[in-house]
Parts: sequence; C-alpha cells; structure tokens
Amino acid sequence: MHTERLEEYLETILYLIMKNQGPAKTKQIADELNVAPPSVTEMIKKLSSMGFVEHIPYKGVELTYKGTEKAIKIKRKHQVLETFLADVLDLDRKVAHREACELEHAVSDHVLERLYEFLGSPEYCPDGHPINIDKCTLGEQERFIPLDEMKEGSSGTVARVTLPREAKERLNSLGILTGKEIEVRRKQKQGCISVIAVGSEIALGRDVAKKIFITPCGGSS
Repeated sequence: MHTERLEEYLETILYLIMKNQGPAKTKQIADELNVAPPSVTEMIKKLSSMGFVEHIPYKGVELTYKGTEKAIKIKRKHQVLETFLADVLDLDRKVAHREACELEHAVSDHVLERLYEFLGSPEYCPDGHPINIDKCTLGEQERFIPLDEMKEGSSGTVARVTLPREAKERLNSLGILTGKEIEVRRKQKQGCISVIAVGSEIALGRDVAKKIFITPCGGSS
C-alpha cells in the first residue's frame, strides 16, 4: 500500500506538470488525490528524501530525473491497462480509467509488455494521448476532446484517430483526416453524430466518434 501511494503521487505530479507546463502546485496535488494539503506536504518531503522530487519554494514541485523515469513508467502501465479495458473488454472510458488506477500497481513489467504486444503495440490510449512518451515530450500537452463530447454547432480540427487501420482508412476516404476541419451538425438520441467534413455530411456511430479527437476552434466543446 505504501508503494502504491507513492506511485499515485508521482503519476499525479507528472500529470499536473504536463497540464501546467510547469511545476505542480501543492493544492493541485491535494485536489487531484482528494487529500488534505498537510498530507501532501508530508509526502513531498518523503519523495524528496528518496530523490524523486524537488520542491521549489513559491513555485511548486518538480520531478527529478529519477522521478520522471519512474512516473513515466507508471503512466505507461496505466495507459496500456486502460486500452485493454476499453478496447478489448469494451468498458466505458471512465470505468476503464478507474479500474486501470487499481491494476497499475499490481501488474508486473513482463505481463504489461505481453499485454502491450497482444494489443498490437498501440500508439495511443483511449484518451488519445501517446502511450510511449519520453522526457523530451513532457511539455507537449495537447488540447483536444473526443468528437462524441462536442456540442452541436461546434467545430474543430481533427487531431488524431485511434481506430484500427482499416477503419481509419475508411474515415480518410470520407474526408476525416488529421489536420482537417470538422463541424458537428447534429447529435441524435440513438448515439449517431452527423458531421460536416470537406463539404459533405457524414453520420458516425458513437463508438467511432469517441475514437476521433478534435482540437476545438476557439476553445468550444
């Protein structure tokens, strides 16, 4: 349990550093983990003594080289497990995320790599983020949302599609390409979403729309 808690902190700090593009604030860590700020302060001291983090007065918490390596490894475990739960077991994204949080601390490196191979070595997790990040790309926090979460009348640019190759090629032939603009025309009760791409209206099922990630125009969603 002690190791599990340490890993949760490191993963949370990594997430906040990527989100902030700078140090993680103590209050942010407390809010993310739903704990009291004094508990965060105590854990930060412990992580610092272990060489995982550095606390910068008035700025926040940074990961050391050692801490970054550890946090990236934990994050990757989470993403691979979440991909399996969402894509193979067909769990809802939020449920898959929650379950992956529980499993990531127990699965061995060997099992994880076998699972990653079984999945076909995917590039992205169900949230559209790269699975194999490195220290050079930590500051590159992309701003996108799944197409199925966009509102009627909103538009944006296709950031990436995380569907299998055949399905992706089919969408490409319809004009849904990375870097191209797309507009949500209608969202129907049965889950279908009608979009405008390269001047044509296309109907997409929710299972497809949730794998298309959009960078909204003007921050709309």
